[in-house]
Amino acid sequence: MDEQTLREIMSGRRRGPSASALRATTRALAAAYGPLVRLRRGLYRAGVLRARAAPCPVISVGNLTAGGTGKTPMVAWVVDRLGELGRRPAILTRGYKGAEGGSDEAELLWRRTGAPVVVDPDRVAAAAAAAEAGADVLVLDDGFQHLRLRRDLDIVLIDATCPFGFGHVLPRGLLREPPSALRDADAVVLTRCDLVGSEALAALRDRVAALAPRAGLHEAGHVPVAVVVRAGRHLPPAALAGKKAVAFCGIGNPEAFFASLTAMGAVLLDRVAFNDHARYDAGALDRVARAAEAAGAEVLLTTAKDRVKIENASALPAPLWTVQVDIGLLRGGEALTGRIRAALGG
Repeated sequence: MDEQTLREIMSGRRRGPSASALRATTRALAAAYGPLVRLRRGLYRAGVLRARAAPCPVISVGNLTAGGTGKTPMVAWVVDRLGELGRRPAILTRGYKGAEGGSDEAELLWRRTGAPVVVDPDRVAAAAAAAEAGADVLVLDDGFQHLRLRRDLDIVLIDATCPFGFGHVLPRGLLREPPSALRDADAVVLTRCDLVGSEALAALRDRVAALAPRAGLHEAGHVPVAVVVRAGRHLPPAALAGKKAVAFCGIGNPEAFFASLTAMGAVLLDRVAFNDHARYDAGALDRVARAAEAAGAEVLLTTAKDRVKIENASALPAPLWTVQVDIGLLRGGEALTGRIRAALGG
């Protein structure tokens, strides 16, 4: 079963006996999983399980739910701020669904920031290696649940379009932990705030403030900064206006990507959503090609994270354009930079 079908079942949008039976089964499994992750975090809070210190300050960027909340562009934003502060950051990532010591996210982060990226599921070992290589601050990618490495600043992202994973922990919903885990956050960044209404955003602010009373609350949007036509040639985002396109991606929240393209003025004739971290083999590219031919698309649109995994773009029947997106802090950007500075001891 693909991830998009699972999301429809989790959300309750898909009806019928099979969907209802699966929700009942996964609800029972979630009833066992939730207390276990709550206990694990509680043992770390109490000091029964001890976090290991790194040789230099650690800033974690993580989330509460499985799926895309904008961690990769947020890590890049943090690295940019550290560079402005005169530091030498390195990025630690586990390389989820990667191969041969790499991953799509690692490749994208290196291209975007130029900072060293250490790929290792053992982030304690990765921290030691990065510090030995000369880093004086470490950015822990997807680190909120990685409690084994002590951190000096815990930044947690919440996607405003699907903030609490359909209200259940895995596998019934998308929550990796119950929302009560947010009490350990130092800063919470609400992402994709530009895609929700003011009333929904205000209600989310209130709930997060109650769950994370000691955390700073910040708001961000995903800001398109360029359309990459080919290596070395970039167009402004406005170039998408009126373009008849087929969009595809393999990210945690594909609907948010498609919505952003529509907001940029692209005319989406079809959308193809693959599983998160999808590999673009011949079968996947053939599926995209057939969608483009059937729709009569002028261009194909994808994310930078997907583009780094596509080697044979020439096999596609329309030009492949990459939408380059950064995080833009809409509220509380200076305050978050101040928290980063304080975490460094300055």
